[in-house]
Amino acid sequence: MAVGLARSDAVGPWLTSAPPELLRADRAALERFAGWVAATTDVRLSVLFTPWGEGLTRRWYREAMVSLSHLPHVERVVIQTNLAARVDWLADADAARAALWTTYHPGQVDRDRFLARCARLTELGVRFSVGVVGLPEHLAEARALRAALPPHVYLWVNAAEGRRYAAAEEATWTELDPLFGHSVRPHLSLGRPCHAGETAISVLGDGTVRRCHFIPEPIGNLYDGSWRAALRPRPCGNAVCDCHIGYVHLKPLGLRDVFAGGVLERIPAAWPVG
Repeated sequence: MAVGLARSDAVGPWLTSAPPELLRADRAALERFAGWVAATTDVRLSVLFTPWGEGLTRRWYREAMVSLSHLPHVERVVIQTNLAARVDWLADADAARAALWTTYHPGQVDRDRFLARCARLTELGVRFSVGVVGLPEHLAEARALRAALPPHVYLWVNAAEGRRYAAAEEATWTELDPLFGHSVRPHLSLGRPCHAGETAISVLGDGTVRRCHFIPEPIGNLYDGSWRAALRPRPCGNAVCDCHIGYVHLKPLGLRDVFAGGVLERIPAAWPVG
């Protein structure tokens, strides 16, 4: 069972100086969730944290990653991060279970510092992918990043929201990410079978369970147990799906096989290619 913990609706985007009451609410929600994971030993769980902004600057996210990685029924615990924070704390985690989905945003994090933290992750034996957004102004940085990263690190490219790519431009980005074709065009999803709501769920900070991040209707609650009875095959109710954390679960695409063993941290099973 893949469980994605999104931010609570009560907690807005991270600011440099977030209001204390919002930080307290976020910490309480995360600690409650971590307690639920620890107690739910009858299900094999994989967890992806998708906080707004940079969660790893907050101690409670680091502590949750470490503690959950040592639970025998947790197969993987992953968080999305821009590597703005140091990663040495992962030395305390189980490197076989903790992993990172990292994104390089030029202008947010210095490239040399980002690469140094990637090198430290490699030293620690922690699995991670690296991603960029496919904007023309980011191409030179993306190429420099690919050249500097070791071959075993997968560099993925997200199509920029709302952008249409000419064939030549798509080919340029595909040179960096052979799987860019899955991101470059939204996937028709209405009525198509999906693992979301069957073997993958999205959870808000208050425990509200939705089948995925992109379908707002609740199907139960984590803390009253109603999520269990709600699990079943369902066709997608959205016209299109254009985000990896959504379309990776669309059954006709077969991407769970492509990313087998690395679905949450976005690492293909057959990487490096060749």
